[in-house]
Amino acid sequence: MATLAQLVAIISTEEAIDVERVNALARAIREAGLVRTFGRGRSATQMDERDVANLLIGINVADTARTAPAAVAEYRALRAKRNQRASEAGSEFGTEFEELIWSARRKCLANYVMKTVSLFGSRNHVLGRKPFPNEAYRFSIAFDNIPSILLGISIFRSSTMDFVSFKDQRQPEPKVRGDRKVTTTITDRTILAVADALRTQE
Repeated sequence: MATLAQLVAIISTEEAIDVERVNALARAIREAGLVRTFGRGRSATQMDERDVANLLIGINVADTARTAPAAVAEYRALRAKRNQRASEAGSEFGTEFEELIWSARRKCLANYVMKTVSLFGSRNHVLGRKPFPNEAYRFSIAFDNIPSILLGISIFRSSTMDFVSFKDQRQPEPKVRGDRKVTTTITDRTILAVADALRTQE
């Protein structure tokens, strides 16, 4: 596992975000009880998948440290959609993100991808039926300011790709949107980096 300070350093490096900004957002998320913390130095709390998921959400969607805790709660609660309709087996993004990090940490991404695509992706898509080597999977997570999230899953050097959309099912689609859309995207580079940190500390 890894400490909060170690994760802050990794996220700052992988996403090329100023470490002071990452620290400020992480502190606000921690103080809101969304990241476990006690002790210092060698006795510092070791983070788990939930802590990492909350950090990555808050750091990538919050405008300021003050809004970070509410942003984490809002984006965690977004639910998966299939074929433009709410899935009966709808799952919250926070739960799915934790499972993705857990699978990356344990190098069993095929099981996660096959389950996720078969439930929420395109019907009968190859990613939901066929396992690929762990290192072949590529991910992108696009956080939109609407708010919504688009999880992209693909195979390295292949056109094989599918997407899972997470939205607030209680809110109707806006009929008219503004001309400006802000999206922040992270990829498997960040996900694998934090997963490696969790694994190497075990």
